[in-house]
Amino acid sequence: MKGIVGGILLAIVGVILWLTTERMETPVISLHKAGLVLAIVGGAEALFALMGLGKKESK
Repeated sequence: MKGIVGGILLAIVGVILWLTTERMETPVISLHKAGLVLAIVGGAEALFALMGLGKKESK
C-alpha cells in the first residue's frame, strides 16, 4: 500500500511541475522535463506496487 501511495503522490507532483514550469529556465535541468520524468516514474512505481499486491493475493 505504501508503494501505491508514494507512486501516486510522485506522479501528481510530476504532473504539477510539468504543467506549471514550461517557461521557467534553470541552468542545470529543465523543470518541465523533470516533471514529466517524475510523473512517468511515479506512475510506474504505482503500477508495479499494484502488480505486486495482486501477486500476493493470488497465492
